Amino acid sequence: MATHSARSGALFPYPPLFWLPLLLCLIGLVFQFSVCIGDILKSGATPPTPLTAFRVVMMQSLWLALGLGAMSLLARVPTRFWQASAGFWLVLGVLSLLVLFVPGFSKSINYATRWLALPVPGLGQVLLQPSEAFKLITVFWFAWLYSTQKRVWSLWAVGGTALWLLGIVAIERQPDLGTALLIIMVGVGLAYLGGARLSRLMALMVAGVFAVALVLFLPVVKGMLKGEPWEQQRTAYRLQRIIAMMDPWKHQQDVGYQMVRAQLAVGSGGFARLGIGEGREKRYLPAAENDYIFATIAEETGFVGSITVIALMGLVVYHCFRLATQASTRFGQLVGSGLALWIGLSALINIGMAIGLLPTVGLPLPFVSAGGSALLSLMAGLGIAQAVARERG
Repeated sequence: MATHSARSGALFPYPPLFWLPLLLCLIGLVFQFSVCIGDILKSGATPPTPLTAFRVVMMQSLWLALGLGAMSLLARVPTRFWQASAGFWLVLGVLSLLVLFVPGFSKSINYATRWLALPVPGLGQVLLQPSEAFKLITVFWFAWLYSTQKRVWSLWAVGGTALWLLGIVAIERQPDLGTALLIIMVGVGLAYLGGARLSRLMALMVAGVFAVALVLFLPVVKGMLKGEPWEQQRTAYRLQRIIAMMDPWKHQQDVGYQMVRAQLAVGSGGFARLGIGEGREKRYLPAAENDYIFATIAEETGFVGSITVIALMGLVVYHCFRLATQASTRFGQLVGSGLALWIGLSALINIGMAIGLLPTVGLPLPFVSAGGSALLSLMAGLGIAQAVARERG
């Protein structure tokens, strides 16, 4: 009892969920720095100023500091607060996603409208991605749903779940199908762990598969109706990426370019090497500091370095599940499980994308990829996990 009391009084009563993510964040900063060096060394590149060249690393360091601050603060907030306010955060999350469709409030990059642009003195525009916070809100919502609702859901529970589905549709329309699918998987996984009937979940999953197929083949239908090539439709790239995944080398001049470069980077790392900063493929790989950071790690540290990152990520997932088994409340159990699903599925999809098993979907590698909204949301989630640990019986 004395040991538990001492641990409960600590800032982070579950240390592995502090040190492991922090180590992954530091690894991420090292390789983001390496990508910045690669950008400077690109042939024909105009020599940038230090502030411009290393902006990614400096911004990620700032986000890490903010994330650690949020984690420290939220570790002291009782979990009953999050349980009682889950509906509020759901409404706020959906509103933030809908605001993106209001002209003047959002920023579009590469035809995707996923960011709220906030002017910050000295830093220029700081971009926030509401869909990253919606991942954490999904954990809140389903943890509340399956810890407080009885066999027959209340009208509020049904309405809230419909609102959650509206958020999913808003994310898909950004367009960001990869994030929408990840959030659905986390929600379905939490529903299963929460005790939902397997037959109902299977029926929902079948309906979901048909819905995704419809979304993927919609450009083909539009092309037929308009008498235009389906490849010219707005979201045709989704189906093109799946086709390219089957044989990326055949499409290496267009939609398969990222896949080929990523596989070249992973394959060139060999078994073990220490060549941080020496990678070549990262200079030509789009989003090497974000979506394809794992390819950069594999190229510069080989199989050994890649397995080390995977093992650290696996330990984070393991400790989230372990914390879930120790939680004193049903809500705490589901929060721990939801974090494990969120981190584990994100890592699997990102790594599968880097090694060519999955098409490019634009999901970051947790803690390692550059991206302030993603990191801040993850660290906030781990702060709540520390609060769950503090309340263990």
